[in-house]
Amino acid sequence: MDNLLMPVRQGQICKVISDVPDKESEEVFIVTEDPSEFDPEDDILVVNLKELQRNIKQTENAERIAVPKNELVVVGEDLTSYVQSWNIKN
Repeated sequence: MDNLLMPVRQGQICKVISDVPDKESEEVFIVTEDPSEFDPEDDILVVNLKELQRNIKQTENAERIAVPKNELVVVGEDLTSYVQSWNIKN
């Protein structure tokens, strides 16, 4: 998979590729809405994976934040494949 792709579907796992206030570049986000309906410079809603884990029993309480679509890079097609990638030796 090309790591330089903007998200194109809900559920993809992304990292921020440019400076967003109060967001570390190593933070991992899950896309919570269909990004194909938005232009590259539009904000899309994402949830921080750590925030989602903290609210595992009530995931709807995990804060959604708006990030410009073109400031996200896809690092996993979904949560399952992203977690499985941790076990792949390069």
